[in-house]
Amino acid sequence: MVEFTQAESSLIERKPSVAAVLSMLYIGLGHVYCGRLVMGLTLNLLSLLPVLFAIAASLSPNPTIALVGLAIACVFAPAVYLFAVVDSYRLAKIIGTSYKRKDYNCGAVYALLIAGGIAGGITIAPLIAVNTRANVAEAIYCAGESMRPTLLKGDLFLINKRSQRQLPRRGDVVVFLCPEKRDTRYVKRVIGLPGDTIEVRNTGEVYRNGCKLEYRPVPPPESTSVASDTDRVTVEINGEAAYRVELASEADANAAAKSTETVATKVPQDHCFVLGDNRSLAEDSRRFGCVPLGDVLGAAELIYYPAKSWSRFGTVGD
Repeated sequence: MVEFTQAESSLIERKPSVAAVLSMLYIGLGHVYCGRLVMGLTLNLLSLLPVLFAIAASLSPNPTIALVGLAIACVFAPAVYLFAVVDSYRLAKIIGTSYKRKDYNCGAVYALLIAGGIAGGITIAPLIAVNTRANVAEAIYCAGESMRPTLLKGDLFLINKRSQRQLPRRGDVVVFLCPEKRDTRYVKRVIGLPGDTIEVRNTGEVYRNGCKLEYRPVPPPESTSVASDTDRVTVEINGEAAYRVELASEADANAAAKSTETVATKVPQDHCFVLGDNRSLAEDSRRFGCVPLGDVLGAAELIYYPAKSWSRFGTVGD
């Protein structure tokens, strides 16, 4: 008959699978199960850092910084989670059957920690997502060709929601609610601000306050890019803004003169005049009139998933 001392009889087994599952349910709980209370609580605190980092990033007025901050948080959080699961499994395997139970090794403590973790995740994560989408940045899909060559069909880009609190600048690319279709979002470029008088000739060339905007050839390095694959692309200068537009050909202009040419339009107070960069295809202020500034949702700033070529990744218009 084998005899055990009192110390030997109090030793219990730590199962690696149980430690891993507990870590999956609550980061650090697998370490608590293995008797590493401080390590478990430290890992749990580290898992909260991405949340705090994401909140801080969402407060940045620059959507690019906000996006990078959120991306870092999204990478860091899974890394901590994976480490906690793998390391608790390894630790339990090393301990084996030589573990002495601690006072906190009980079902009530585990259940309390798991419940707290679930409640925190349910509360905090949606709040961050909702706040970011409503007040910081929102992802938009470009569904058409009206903003070619700046935005191509299939582009995914971010709009800066903070910019909706400010008067847009001439040349800004903005997303707004279509005046004729309130459930539809359009993306166009701001050409005129309150008080401006805008006239668009049938080729798509713009006259602001009686003066024709300046047009320059596209620089050679850009003229061969994916977004500048036509000889009708030119650089339009509107105040301090310079951007590429695709003017209509003479044939297209003559065929659609009535729909593409506008009489001089004075932009009312609290409105803006918008045009698509593809002047022969765009449905814009030439059709539905000026856009109320209150309907502007934000300015497009970052193409984060470009169509056709990753060389177009980056700030809208670069």
